[in-house]
Amino acid sequence: MITPTGGQPVLYKDYTGELIDWDDFFKKREEHIELMKNGSSIKACEGCLWIREKDWPERKNEFKYILINIWTKCNLKCIYCDTHSNIDVINNTKEYDIIKVLEDMINKKVITPNTKIDIAGGEAALDKNFNGMIELLLNSGIKKINISTNATIYSDVVAKGINKGVISIITSVDSGSEKMFTYIKKVNLWKKTWQNLKKYTSALNPNGNENTVKTKFIIMPGVNDSKEEILNFILYSKKINASGVLLNIDQKWVCEHSDDCKTNLKIIELTKYFMTISTALNIDWTVWAHLEDFILRHNRNFADKAIDIDLIFNKEVNFTIPNERKEILFANFQKLFLPKV
Repeated sequence: MITPTGGQPVLYKDYTGELIDWDDFFKKREEHIELMKNGSSIKACEGCLWIREKDWPERKNEFKYILINIWTKCNLKCIYCDTHSNIDVINNTKEYDIIKVLEDMINKKVITPNTKIDIAGGEAALDKNFNGMIELLLNSGIKKINISTNATIYSDVVAKGINKGVISIITSVDSGSEKMFTYIKKVNLWKKTWQNLKKYTSALNPNGNENTVKTKFIIMPGVNDSKEEILNFILYSKKINASGVLLNIDQKWVCEHSDDCKTNLKIIELTKYFMTISTALNIDWTVWAHLEDFILRHNRNFADKAIDIDLIFNKEVNFTIPNERKEILFANFQKLFLPKV
């Protein structure tokens, strides 16, 4: 999460692919945990809005969760992403053999079948080791692999994992129109993205998968913050049989501009609209934690206009929509059969 000091504790710096002494690594983790137990924290966690007082569960020397972030490769230039502007950093970042590292972690049982794996980027599918890495994880018995992909590159190995119910994917489309997509991504791969997503949803096992194919919409105030873009995004997601839709907010904007009360209230209204439309169209929805963080900041800055977070995130709330509005929704749904995806 975003913290006033920048967030994220670090246990191992300047990693370049060498094999790690895992006993020493987990010893450092325990040192951090002991600080928290004693009411203190490392500097990166100071002032975090998410700190809670609760019992620490017993921990083994294995990972419950791992993020593999292949951030140096991407074929898009999303306007909310800072990575592609750091060309010198990207060019000077040493690549290493991720498969060798993962094999070591699997052999030493710090990765187990119960470890949840997230793979992100950039666009991870551009890496030469991507398909081999996915094959390794599937063959090692990993039960949950989530891949954040822009879906402009189709992978048969990913489709196989989706069919097994092991792999889920999330694609940040961020738009409900080709024009807006091209403006945000700086590349016109709108149709290719939806076509590949349709191929992935076709791989879903009809007997029921725990893991899924979901689409995401990141709200960028002043760019795509309109009901029309959100509506059409949800309609396209429904059309390709996406398992669900996700809503998030531009993290950089939250850090720099969340003291803008008028815009805050507009975003909150769009969030309610997103939930209402998704419910009306019977498509599963999720509002991501950055939006919760955004609302916490809003409530801290504007106590007289505070928002009930439970109302925003409670799926049990009965979102109602007039029948005539539903008819318009489904009429729009029919229109979006063209262009075909």
